Amino acid sequence: MTPLPPRDHFDLKGTAMTTESDAIPPHQPAAAAPNTAPLPDDPTTHPAPPQPDEETALLRWEGLPADATVLVPSLGPTPMRVPDNAWAMLVLAVDVLGEVDPDTAGQVALFAGTWLTDQPPADLHDGDLVIRPLPPEQDLGRPDDHHVADLEVLLAYGGRWMPIGRWTGLDERWPLTLAPTVAAAMHLYIDAAETLSREAVLTSERPGSSPLRWAGTVLSDLMSADLLTYGEELVWERCAGEVRHTARLRIDGTLLLADGERVFATPSAAATALSGKHHHGWSAWRRTSDGRFLADLRADLRTRPDR
Repeated sequence: MTPLPPRDHFDLKGTAMTTESDAIPPHQPAAAAPNTAPLPDDPTTHPAPPQPDEETALLRWEGLPADATVLVPSLGPTPMRVPDNAWAMLVLAVDVLGEVDPDTAGQVALFAGTWLTDQPPADLHDGDLVIRPLPPEQDLGRPDDHHVADLEVLLAYGGRWMPIGRWTGLDERWPLTLAPTVAAAMHLYIDAAETLSREAVLTSERPGSSPLRWAGTVLSDLMSADLLTYGEELVWERCAGEVRHTARLRIDGTLLLADGERVFATPSAAATALSGKHHHGWSAWRRTSDGRFLADLRADLRTRPDR
């Protein structure tokens, strides 16, 4: 994981000179002229702009939405229940270190998500992975232990929410337990989606078939609904705005990166390739023209009457 940049802190201190206002006696040397230079800013009257807290700084560095919740590194209480106004936590990013350094192999460097208010249609959210921390199964009449949870992981695939796994009786360290499975599931989905899309391209190149769109991608659905158009530029900013990735939408509904060579069928595959860690691309890429996230455009598609 790329380290956060240092945040310098400047301590502004200053002193002010004062002069006496008594008259100067005759034939006495004049006192030094008063110091009329402007006084330095008093931090109490001109406070410095507030520094972003650690979680906000990390979200900006990783290119994650401002409303995301960071699970690893632990910067606050770990959610042990689904909130009353939510259905599940959508995984936005996960990074489990590889075997390049034996001392850190397998460590969870990043795990973040955001709460979904309701259960979205699986066909539009293909590839989305969610986590549901639930009360543990226990005997009736026994008080609920809010330091223990059962965790359910679901993946939107093939038009339904498929169970990936269920863990029982986990404590506040559950993100460390789930992260390897979550990362593996996201990796497998991206590989499968890209492979299927390439097969669709090969099929479309056969005589009599249409070469215009890769079948089964939500980006193609957005183009069909005129929510996206061929050639539109998408942008993703990371590292607190220091890194700016761009991609363009091809006529077949795929994303062409700025290098002009790499093409991906899903926004998540493109974001993962660029960052080196698993990212939910729908919450990363924005349309350059108006700043709208792909996730917002996908939500518009959900409200169409012909859905």
